[in-house]
Amino acid sequence: MDAMGLFRPRLYAALDATAVVGATLCRTLSGRRLEKLHRVPLEPGTIVPSPFEPNVRSADAVRDALIRLVAELGPTSDVTLVLPDGTARAAILETPADVNAAEFARFRLSAGLPYPAHEAVVDVLSVGARRVLAVAVRRSVVESYESVAIAAGLPPGRVELAPITALEGLRRRVSAVASTVDVILGDAFLSIAAWRDGELRVFRTRRRDAGDSEAARLRLEIARSASLAGDGQGPQVRLAGPGVGALMRELRQLGDRVEPAWQASGEALPIDAEEIPWLGVGL
Repeated sequence: MDAMGLFRPRLYAALDATAVVGATLCRTLSGRRLEKLHRVPLEPGTIVPSPFEPNVRSADAVRDALIRLVAELGPTSDVTLVLPDGTARAAILETPADVNAAEFARFRLSAGLPYPAHEAVVDVLSVGARRVLAVAVRRSVVESYESVAIAAGLPPGRVELAPITALEGLRRRVSAVASTVDVILGDAFLSIAAWRDGELRVFRTRRRDAGDSEAARLRLEIARSASLAGDGQGPQVRLAGPGVGALMRELRQLGDRVEPAWQASGEALPIDAEEIPWLGVGL
């Protein structure tokens, strides 16, 4: 056992349309602890999330932002790169018994991809008994992020997707009997996950329009997702991501039961933890 590795901080470096956000998480004997959190803004158009083509439009600007991030948070050899929402195709699948879930996911997703199947990086997240959320990301999209991270001195040990990483944390706090709808906000896209009886029943990704009517539009999407999951009677709603505070206030004024997906305890942080959609996986 690598005793030193047990306590080595892990850096999560997430890239999205408006900023690069980093968090260092340290595993302790009592669990994980959020140590530092920092955000470096990006100029519009520096990153354009897309499932089809390389997202990084200004590699130098993103590299410099990552270097500034490390200067603030400190270096580490354990790096997880988090890609933004809107870069993947996703589907909930029921996997047959005695079948490898990842292989089954590749088979099922391949036919619907708008690019050759061999260009897809496929992964699965267990969200029920034999139910998985399967995701496919184009290899060139992943490489556009990996290459700029390497140029910044941050070769990633893992590459993850922000909404999927968020779901990893959220699924641990899903009731086996209640209905829950999770809204995972990104800068350019958002994902909605509807749970019922402890299983993920609906997962939908939409382009985000953070205008004056966002709360009203989001309320309709939440209601539709809950109905598709088999419960249209006002489920518990959890939100995480940029702008979550204002959205929660508006939805509560409309009578909805809404809470932040998670909150970090302890020292005051420069950013509200609930503004970071993927952070709950480490808390």
